[in-house]
Amino acid sequence: MTQLWGGRFSGETDALMRQFQDSIYFDVRLWEADLDGSLAYAKSLARAGVVTAEETKTLQNGLNKIRAEFTQERFELKAGDEDIHTAVERRL
Repeated sequence: MTQLWGGRFSGETDALMRQFQDSIYFDVRLWEADLDGSLAYAKSLARAGVVTAEETKTLQNGLNKIRAEFTQERFELKAGDEDIHTAVERRL
């Protein structure tokens, strides 16, 4: 998976550096706040006319399904998830 910040680099990230910079195992506990923020952002995008009402509903439904996965402890972290937000985006 391509890293969000890695566009300027041509080689692979050293495993030690990856371990140092990845925060997913620390900030996974922020999943609820991240989902709340993503839902609010979807509403803002709709109000600004960037996404349609149907697209907003699709985003909300997807984010609510992800919330259920976290609540039921079924959300799976994957290699390449740099932080909680990228994990949620990947799943969405």
